[in-house]
Amino acid sequence: MKTILSLLIVVLFSFTSLNAQNKMSLGGGLVVSFPMGDFGESANTGFGATAVFELGFMPQLVGVANIGYISYGTDVDEVSFSTVPLLFGVKYFFVPGIGFYGIGEIGFNFFSTSVEVPSVFGYGGGSASLTSTEFTFVIGAGYQLPVSSNIYLDFNGTFNLISDFNNLQLWAGAKVGL
Repeated sequence: MKTILSLLIVVLFSFTSLNAQNKMSLGGGLVVSFPMGDFGESANTGFGATAVFELGFMPQLVGVANIGYISYGTDVDEVSFSTVPLLFGVKYFFVPGIGFYGIGEIGFNFFSTSVEVPSVFGYGGGSASLTSTEFTFVIGAGYQLPVSSNIYLDFNGTFNLISDFNNLQLWAGAKVGL
């Protein structure tokens, strides 16, 4: 796992050396996540936020790195799910830098499940948690709208293939060119 993460970081930083005039942007947004399959039977809709860094290394191709936090509700008050996605990938713009794009990412989701255990007649109780790290593959599409020369609104929808935690996500955010 450390080897894959190291490789992803090396690949991302190698894009920086391709062109001395790379266009970079930094931003963030809100995410709504709809669990599917077995995960959808346990968790309700998730809400969270992500931070994103983008690095343009070709007119229509942009490197993407993002990290965030998403919390999922459940039908049982004592159980909660959350995840921290750490993803790296690319956006391909059909028209350079604006309009519609396709997106593909790989990385990891760090899942946490917490359970509050009630005490029985004053004995026991407390909480228990379980964590797991899951490899993630993301594919989707979006639309980027320029607001000014260096501020953009960005909207996308992605399918996140994550072992037993598959979900569909909608993301809306803003970015500022650096």
